[in-house]
Amino acid sequence: MLAPRQLLGVARSRAVGSACLGLRRMATVTDSPLDKKVRQNNWEEGNFINYKKMSENLAIVRSRLNNRPLTFAEKILYSHLDDPHGQDIERGVSYLKLRPDRVACQDATAQMAILQFMSAGMPSVANPSTVHCDHLIEAQAGGVKDLERAVGINKEVYDFLASACAKYNIGFWKPGSGIIHQILLENYAFPGGLLIGTDSHTPNAGGLGMAAIGVGGADAVDVMANLPWELKAPKVIGVKLTGQMSGWTSPKDIILKVAGILTVKGGTGAIVEYHGPGVETISATGMATICNMGAEIGATTSLFPFNDRMYDYLSATKRRDIGDFARSYAKELREDKGAEYDQLIEINLSELEPHINGPFTPDLATPISKFSEAAKANNWPEELKVGLIGSCTNSSYEDMSRAASIARDAMNHGLKAKSDFFVTPGSEQIRATIERDGQLKTFEEFGGVVLANACGPCIGQWDRQDVKKGEANSIISSYNRNFTGRNDGNPATHSFVTSPDLVVAMTIAGSLHFNPLTDKLKDKDGNEFMLTAPSGNGLPERGYDPGQDTYQAPPKDRATVSVQVSPSSDRLQVLSPFNAWDGKDATDCPILIKAQGKTTTDHISMAGPWLKYRGHLDNISNNMLIGAINAANGEANKVKNQTDETWDAVPAVARDYKAKGIKWVVIGDWNYGEGSSREHAALEPRHLGGLAIITRSFARIHETNLKKQGMLPLTFSEPADYDKIQPDDKIDILCTELAVGKPITMRVHPKSGSTYEVKLSHTFNEGQLLWFRNGSALNTMAKNAKN
Repeated sequence: MLAPRQLLGVARSRAVGSACLGLRRMATVTDSPLDKKVRQNNWEEGNFINYKKMSENLAIVRSRLNNRPLTFAEKILYSHLDDPHGQDIERGVSYLKLRPDRVACQDATAQMAILQFMSAGMPSVANPSTVHCDHLIEAQAGGVKDLERAVGINKEVYDFLASACAKYNIGFWKPGSGIIHQILLENYAFPGGLLIGTDSHTPNAGGLGMAAIGVGGADAVDVMANLPWELKAPKVIGVKLTGQMSGWTSPKDIILKVAGILTVKGGTGAIVEYHGPGVETISATGMATICNMGAEIGATTSLFPFNDRMYDYLSATKRRDIGDFARSYAKELREDKGAEYDQLIEINLSELEPHINGPFTPDLATPISKFSEAAKANNWPEELKVGLIGSCTNSSYEDMSRAASIARDAMNHGLKAKSDFFVTPGSEQIRATIERDGQLKTFEEFGGVVLANACGPCIGQWDRQDVKKGEANSIISSYNRNFTGRNDGNPATHSFVTSPDLVVAMTIAGSLHFNPLTDKLKDKDGNEFMLTAPSGNGLPERGYDPGQDTYQAPPKDRATVSVQVSPSSDRLQVLSPFNAWDGKDATDCPILIKAQGKTTTDHISMAGPWLKYRGHLDNISNNMLIGAINAANGEANKVKNQTDETWDAVPAVARDYKAKGIKWVVIGDWNYGEGSSREHAALEPRHLGGLAIITRSFARIHETNLKKQGMLPLTFSEPADYDKIQPDDKIDILCTELAVGKPITMRVHPKSGSTYEVKLSHTFNEGQLLWFRNGSALNTMAKNAKN
């Protein structure tokens, strides 16, 4: 029997032969509607959507899987396999080697990714790639002034990124363009595509039916260098939506509800796939909101099936040809009938209440009807100091229209924002469109400050002045993440996450105890009234206004371009390779810190003021683990140096161990490394001499990042063994035992008491073990290039 590729070859040759003879035949595969050349986007000339190749790959895999029904998530992944004939395929077990369609980096992570790519010595990226400047703009006075200041302060970094993008054939979105995820949705996302991005909220593009997955910079480098990208085959969690939202309920409430069900780690190792009749009632940007915040449950990514709402959005963003092409491939852009999920959740949208999640964690979900009661019971500060809307999660035209309708309703009754109020447009296109259509003016009249088209307070880029550090207070936002101190650097700030609608409503009242569904306000004359439920258009009736042109295309002649890196810079540092493993067991390693409780990437490598050092590994390593709580004393950034019994900052002790040639380990709790995709949380411990991070469990991206940098991410085979380890124990790691699928031994030497052994598990495959042996994935790439 002929293989599918051979069959296609036969069909083509027959078609050619028939044409030569002038004979009329039945239609062949060359007449397929999938043969069209449709560009991926409006910016790049030569990059096309290859539904035909995807269809061929899928046919091969279907045959191998006995034509069992597939989920939409499986279809996208299997259609992007590097070797569909030979790839081992088992959900939750196999490591898939994939060929993504695109790579995207935000400016904070792009610095290290490009520095790593430069060390690979290639003249150009092998896959379509873009860099987006959104993370380095601090919110202070307002959009225009903040952008001007950021361009001045970060000139060195922006010049480096702009020149490197020009040199290596990468599209560059300048400061002020907008947030990476919004730009991707507006310009690059397409149904059925596979994208990797160096930011944890990359799944935003699931709003257009794209499998968009957050990764570390080293993964991005692999794809830029034309290597297949490796992903453990995710399980698939199905979320069936029925009914229809109305009133104050919005798409954000769906993911707030799901986060409450699955918790911050319930989606780890899985793709969340939404389906059911309720999907048809949600706008494409609403679906993007849901997928975006799916990062908070640890999910690999989140997806919606292609439908008319996506087609409408593609048309509105001048990509109708992509929508038409997707319609011709629509059968494979949704789940098969009878597809099985590893877990199934059902939500009736008609019964879904608006939710508010937090504080301090995005999975503490409270319906609005019970929120006031919860605030009293938990003694949360009842005065609402600040309300913030926008961000990559909720800054669509629909979001802004609905929020503005509430603000206008309040002003019609003589009321304005009682709390401070900030608006972050997600992109220049959104900013220009809502300026043209009047929503921006409404927000300003309401008392709002319009910030730059950037991440701003969502990632800690906020020069907040209204409260002192340590002062307990409450803020509410339409963002996605609310870990301790994340927004303003104040660990006493109680940060809550909800829809833009509820943010505006509660900002009018200035209190956590206001429920717009049931509570009345007093107008300027003292008369009681209730806010009207929000209303707004999903898409602008007059189309989008693109605003200022902020895109830099790579030049046609790149040979004369030089990358700008000053050798004396304190913000950019050319990387040196890490040392390879010495082939021996590691003995007598001190525990740098036994981290207690939640240890996110914010705890391991803080953002905020540290963002400026994202391109300088040695400087940014001074923030390593300074937010983690030490189990020895319940304090942050204070650990004992086991060589001299003194107490010092975590990075200082690590540097001392490194100077003395001592390898060290970290002991961590559950879901260690949740949150941002930032690979600096893995680069820093490697740079400062760490050997292993040993935890009860890891978040997916962080575990992969550690492997890429030649670290050992290990988990207690018995999670209770975490409790046995004391911060002043010494550790032996029997690295020579490392083998695929087998635990290794950790020998523990207590300060007082007998030595004992603990078994540690790992998820290394054979290729990843080479990363450890060679010192890093980058070293392995360079080694292979020489052979």
